[in-house]
Amino acid sequence: MHSLITRIARIIGVWACALVPLCGAAQAFPDRPVTLVLAYSAGSISDVLARSVAQQLSARWKQPVLVDNRPGGNQIIAASLVAKAAADGYTLLLCDDGVFTLNPHLFRKLPYSLEDFAPVADLAQLQMVLSSARQVPAASIAELVALARARPGTLNYGSFGTGNIVHLAMDAFSRMAAIELVHVPYKGYPDAIRDVLANQVQLVLGGIGGPALQYLKSGAMRPLAVTGPSRSPLLPDVPTLAEAGFARLDPQVNFILMAPAGTPPAVVRKINAAAAVIVRQEIAATVLAPNGMRPLGASPDALAASLRQGRAAYAELVKSSGVRLD
Repeated sequence: MHSLITRIARIIGVWACALVPLCGAAQAFPDRPVTLVLAYSAGSISDVLARSVAQQLSARWKQPVLVDNRPGGNQIIAASLVAKAAADGYTLLLCDDGVFTLNPHLFRKLPYSLEDFAPVADLAQLQMVLSSARQVPAASIAELVALARARPGTLNYGSFGTGNIVHLAMDAFSRMAAIELVHVPYKGYPDAIRDVLANQVQLVLGGIGGPALQYLKSGAMRPLAVTGPSRSPLLPDVPTLAEAGFARLDPQVNFILMAPAGTPPAVVRKINAAAAVIVRQEIAATVLAPNGMRPLGASPDALAASLRQGRAAYAELVKSSGVRLD
């Protein structure tokens, strides 16, 4: 009996020793600067989110948290960089979920896969608005559809790149409405807004807040409809796409945080816990709501499941569009 107890004690001791480095790593993390690699350009809504999260993490951890903007290439540039980074939690990817739900359907060969990452946290969901240049003689979705049918191929819309959710959603809208719109890709949302203001492109689908809101409020851009199940408190008089007759069109953009695969689970949990508090409490009212976002903050496992489901759900959308990027 004594020998059995001794053996059990030794086994427990071995396990305890094995766990000490992992626990110690999580407790010590971070002991140097952390970098958030952002897949979008400076000045975008996601940039506002990234810098707000970075500021709060830095205050919480007493370490610098830096934002490194790496836009372009359907977010592949940023994703590839983080996929190759050390799996220690010091290099994180902030992107939208299309990196893992859309890109696998658009590219036959990607320099990364979901298996190259450890899901950390879903941060926020962005509500978007379809808006037009003020010169466009259409004050509603119905009037826009009528105008586009009368002038096929003369109306352009901007998006932040080819094959992103905005491009695919507008393509689906065109097919549902039986109209012909011309796609003009941009590196970022602010660039598309600039050309809508100049009437170089007539339409854009993007976040309600951030760089767009002042122009939507002033009348320099005309909001036609918003995404999501309910109207936005920022634009309460603007109907949803469902109210406008397009209930089947509900594009979603979720901003997420990912780490390289192999990052210690205890470190992932520590980052997740901090991120959840930040988006649900510390910046929900001051940053997210004014920029047309709602907080998420689910567990790493829930994020992983959501990405797998999203990839399956978007397969038909991409196939119907006929868009391939390689």
